[in-house]
Amino acid sequence: MSQWVATGYGALDLMENAAAGEGYEIAVTSVHPGPPILLFGDGAKVWRALASGGVPAPDAEEGGLDILHDLRDMGLAGEDPTHPTRLTGVSRPWLTSFTHELVYALLQNVASKAGIELVFIKGPTLHAQGLREREHSGDVDCWVSPGDDVRLADAMRPWGWTPLMLPFTGTTITHSLTLVPGEWGCAVDVHTSFPGMRSRPADAFRSLLEDSQPRSFAGVRALTPSREAHAVLSALHDVRPYNGVAPTDHDIAKAATVLHKAGSGVMTVVDRFDAGYVLRAPLARAFGDDAAHRYSSALPPADWAMRTEAASSIRHFKALKFVPMRHRLRALTRLVWPTTETMRISMGNAQAGRRAILVARVRRVGQSIKKLATGR
Repeated sequence: MSQWVATGYGALDLMENAAAGEGYEIAVTSVHPGPPILLFGDGAKVWRALASGGVPAPDAEEGGLDILHDLRDMGLAGEDPTHPTRLTGVSRPWLTSFTHELVYALLQNVASKAGIELVFIKGPTLHAQGLREREHSGDVDCWVSPGDDVRLADAMRPWGWTPLMLPFTGTTITHSLTLVPGEWGCAVDVHTSFPGMRSRPADAFRSLLEDSQPRSFAGVRALTPSREAHAVLSALHDVRPYNGVAPTDHDIAKAATVLHKAGSGVMTVVDRFDAGYVLRAPLARAFGDDAAHRYSSALPPADWAMRTEAASSIRHFKALKFVPMRHRLRALTRLVWPTTETMRISMGNAQAGRRAILVARVRRVGQSIKKLATGR
């Protein structure tokens, strides 16, 4: 007699979760691409039994076999105890949004299947580590090795996420690749570098990976940064230039607060990332003269002047010199003439036809020429 087991890419117990809606008991991500499946009644009862250790196949006369077949067809059950996506439990959500927690679990499963190492950054883990007050984040952020961002984006396409390919995607200029959501409604930012570090992106990621800690999302084991490393990433996010505008005093104070919460051990992380120049002001506020002296002669990242260029058109062309020669023509072409998929995303119209896209592109070229002429 075969043994049936629960399968899936993450599961959550919704019995005490009002946000799930009355009557739903379990949310499970199927092994087949699609949104989470909400179980209730007999389906939830049988699946919970499967996740508790598996059950022998029941007699067809008892009616239970029909439920098992339905669960199998939905990608939530199987007859192989060694199934690679077997789930052996169902935990309660610890994120405000159970859907977002399932996205974390799905990303980890998809990345593992593709052989991609991944660390989840920012978001609710910062709250769990006592580094920020806000608990919920509207999207999910992760960090992968350079080049794995596009691989992960391709692997997430079947699940409904579309990568927003920008002119500098695949280079250190664009530090993250945004995956635009479909039915799930939760965007994903896949980082491959972090503005403000002099350390090479591959070395920085390896350092982060070695300093990471396990954390569970919807029953799936994943990695998140140590408290000190996470504080440094949060501070770098606070002080990075936005559209060429330098950080305000409020931004610097915010960065200083998170660094101080994590303690002076953050300076070891700052040294590993070689981020002392960008963080020297908040570090000085957080730890006083010792930090101020330690980073007084720190050097800026090579692209920092470019990032603080106020005129977007000039900033884009300055960025080209940081793009490998073999990729410059592609980047320049995308600047002037974005891909059809990117245009549809920017227009907010997934069904936009060729003519509408052509008009939008021509308008974009005109706006770019105007900005160059006026130095904007």
